[in-house]
Amino acid sequence: MRSDKGGTIMDRLDLAKKEAELLEQGTPYAAVTIVHSEGTARTAGKMLVLADESIYGTVGGGAGERLAIRDAAALLAEGKNAVCHYDLDSPLSAVGKACGGELTVFIESCCSTRPQLMMVGGGHVGLALIRAAKLAGFAVTLLDTRGEEQIGTAIAAADRFIPLENFGPALAQTKLPPHAYYVVATYSHAADGEALGGVLQHADAAYVGMIGSARKISAIREKLLAQGISPEQLAAVHAPIGLALGGETPEEIAVSILAELLMTRYGKTKADL
Repeated sequence: MRSDKGGTIMDRLDLAKKEAELLEQGTPYAAVTIVHSEGTARTAGKMLVLADESIYGTVGGGAGERLAIRDAAALLAEGKNAVCHYDLDSPLSAVGKACGGELTVFIESCCSTRPQLMMVGGGHVGLALIRAAKLAGFAVTLLDTRGEEQIGTAIAAADRFIPLENFGPALAQTKLPPHAYYVVATYSHAADGEALGGVLQHADAAYVGMIGSARKISAIREKLLAQGISPEQLAAVHAPIGLALGGETPEEIAVSILAELLMTRYGKTKADL
């Protein structure tokens, strides 16, 4: 098989397939392409960088690639493009591997036009909402501390699954798409409260909602206020979540939540209904 410093033909085909897959899933990514290099830096190559800095492909590894990953994630968070130049002879670029030369890359943010739903919790309501939201055009990411044995059906239904060690710091520190819609519906009141605190660290959210009774929601709000969450942040949370349609089954609750998500997406209010 023919190959060059830009990788084998199959490498490039695999990367093209992965890019098509990300687009189909609605997963935002940044495409990093080498436009110029000198010295020992790779002369051709392309890499896809996700919000959590996971990558597909390569632009040569080493210091240049690590710097490109850092910049790509930052640009993706802002939905911007840029040409970035790296002097790999500079001491500032020496981060564990010697590789001289210069590298210039073009970084393009590829943000899906599909709205992004971050479903925190893969229980009965979560599964029903994942299915309904996908029918309505949302790209759905499931986040949960449980795995295949407990929520395998929900994991399979979602476009993407992010396993969490916990719903607090781990969720807060996970890099997620900007302007996403967050729905909290975990397996316990305590986990819901922890998850809401983690979600509220993503200040660029388009929507935050949490399932639960008025009593439960009041208790969680008081606890989060004591932890330093601002009244303004909590006031923006949709809780109780969804429109008051009257249903009680997981599927009916999911429809009421989806209706509120769509209302928010299209700039409507309950007064417009």
